[in-house]
Order: sequence, then C-alpha cells, then structure tokens
Amino acid sequence: MRSRRPIGLDEESDQSAELQSFVAGRRDRLVAAARRILDDADEAEDVVQDTLAAVWRRLGEGRIEKLPRYLLRAVRVNALKRRARRIRHRTLDGQELPAPAEEEDDDGITPATLERAIQQLPPVQQAVIRMKYYTGMTFEEIGRALSVSMNTAASRCRYALGRLRGLLRRPGD
Repeated sequence: MRSRRPIGLDEESDQSAELQSFVAGRRDRLVAAARRILDDADEAEDVVQDTLAAVWRRLGEGRIEKLPRYLLRAVRVNALKRRARRIRHRTLDGQELPAPAEEEDDDGITPATLERAIQQLPPVQQAVIRMKYYTGMTFEEIGRALSVSMNTAASRCRYALGRLRGLLRRPGD
C-alpha cells in the first residue's frame, strides 16, 4: 500500500528533497537555535518538529525561496512565540521566571543583552517590539491593541529596530 502524501507534493518534489537534505545535515543547528531561545532541550525539539511539519506542508502551496534561510527563521520565530506563551503563563501563576540563557546568537548577542537594550527604548516602542517579535502579532493587530493605525505601529517598530541596531552595535562594526 502506498503511503499518503499531502496534495501538491509528489515523490520527486525538488523542494521536498531540498528540505530533507537540509534537515539531514543541519537539524542539530535548528534545535540549538530553538534551545538558545527556550533554554529547554525538549521544548526546542518540539518547536523544530512542529516547524518542519508546517514547512513541509507549505511546500505544496508554492515555491519557498531560500529554503534553509526560511526554515531557520521559522524555527526562531516559533521558539519566540512558544517562549512568550510560556512566560505569560508563568507570570499569571506567580511562579518565578527562568533565568535568561546567556548563550550568544549568531551575532554575538545574548538574550539578556537584547532585553537591556529593549528597556532603553521609549515605552511605546518597547510595546511594539514585544508584541511583534515575542508574540508574533501583525501590525494590524498591534495597531488595534494600542489604538493606533497599522502604519503607526509599523513605523514605531522600524524606529525601534533602528535604535536597537545602534544600541547593540559592537565597536568596529
């Protein structure tokens, strides 16, 4: 009996083969990226598995350009979303938050360093950054939540990112 495959993906799909090849060689890197964000190996494995399944399903919808880059970005975003949900639940229960991981990302920035830089932003920019990158909200959703236009939310995010780049720039960069 032939196994079932999602509609749109045939056995010889170039992207499916590219995904399998990439994952075979770099799965540990994906898990490490998620673990740096989550500080939990089991949770990192779950995020990577969920992301791989979602990306594999999307391959049938159309061509994803730069699949390895897309996949790494998707793992990071999903890990940030998972961490945001976990933090939100722990603070509601009154439990202590875990200490932030001090491992550096690809740019040499630790989560604690990033958080200190975010705290130097004006409160409205902090809110937009956290809503956009910690919880994955769209600019439309952020605008509704803050009672501003979608364009205002996007520009606050753009200004905040520019300021963060300046705050996080290393000497000689």
